[in-house]
Amino acid sequence: MTAAPIGAKPASAFAPLANRAFLGLWIANLLSNVGGWMQTTGAAWEMTSLTREPIFVAALAAANTLPMFLFCFFAGILADRFERRRYIMLCQWWMMGVAAVLAGLAFLGQLSAWNLLVLSFLMGLGNAMNAPAWQAVVPEIVAPSELRPAIALNSAGFNLARTIGPVVGQILLSLVGVFLLFLINSVTYIGVIFAMRAWRRPPEAHAEQRREGFLQAARTGISYVRGSAELKAVFARGLCYFVPGIALSTLLPAIGRFSLGLDEFSFGLLYAAFGTGAVSGALAMPTVNRLLGSDRANIWAMGLHASAMMVAALVMRPAVFAACLALVGACWMTVIANNSTSVQMILPNFMRARGMAVNQMVFFGAMVAGSLLWGKIAGVWGVRPALIVSAVSLVPLTLLAASIRLPRASSPRL
Repeated sequence: MTAAPIGAKPASAFAPLANRAFLGLWIANLLSNVGGWMQTTGAAWEMTSLTREPIFVAALAAANTLPMFLFCFFAGILADRFERRRYIMLCQWWMMGVAAVLAGLAFLGQLSAWNLLVLSFLMGLGNAMNAPAWQAVVPEIVAPSELRPAIALNSAGFNLARTIGPVVGQILLSLVGVFLLFLINSVTYIGVIFAMRAWRRPPEAHAEQRREGFLQAARTGISYVRGSAELKAVFARGLCYFVPGIALSTLLPAIGRFSLGLDEFSFGLLYAAFGTGAVSGALAMPTVNRLLGSDRANIWAMGLHASAMMVAALVMRPAVFAACLALVGACWMTVIANNSTSVQMILPNFMRARGMAVNQMVFFGAMVAGSLLWGKIAGVWGVRPALIVSAVSLVPLTLLAASIRLPRASSPRL
């Protein structure tokens, strides 16, 4: 790929959808994510039925994200060494199988808090192995000028699914049972497998990969990240945001069921509020970035997130909480998409999966730490104090993030 021409007009938010390969994968991934969010909200609701302890709810969130921290770099090495298209398909088969096992156990009435945690961890493992390769192929599908909107569209699709999946899932949960949510999620992986089979990867993209030995690939990747001040700046800002920022999402099942007293359908709507905000944030992001710049947009997003969490904690009413959650979704989307784009633009293709893996490790490691931290605080002090503390702590961390200068890359490195 070549860099975008100097002075070229930035691509619109929907420009990548004109690319048939990107459109096919985007639709398949959207449907898969709808199934994934049906499973996520169903599992969260089921966990609150199995135990009232907030730490188990937090542990469920950690079980989904911990594999990203533990195995993502290993996955990045594999994705940089082997044919990424086939590798992604293998990961999809793994996750399909785990979802099918969950469906079987739920149908037989054999789900417990512990096997739900274990199988959620195994599902997270599939996501961890898949994520670096999936992110690394995006620059192979779209032109450099379309990379930022393509990443934003992927995130918007994920959060559109977060809007649809919980509502549909909670309706089905109340009518049929949680096993159907797990079964539907298992079936949705078929679409991604077929879409990936239909895509023809550019030969030059595979040729640019370097078949290093495993240990050599690990050393090269670690050395590259350690030597990049640009990457370390992006990661440092991410840590400032994600550890306190994850509190609201982590405690949402306990808040919805116990603090707000919601039923299954209303709980699904609460999850959907976050997704609605995130989709709105993705659509507005090109305009916001053009007006503020991506760096400043991230800082504003962090500040707004802190304010929304504080209001949600102090008022604790369903309508207000949903509005705050939507604003948090828009802020979360802005920071994630802008950080991911910055990392993509810094990395050369032969290093892209490993570099994105480290980015994912920082992101999910922060979320695991934050989930366990806020779950523990909520267990000792209650969910409202936990949200207040997280909102207050985000303020000085936002000021710290603002002092860290980020790179201003314009196109991906090859």
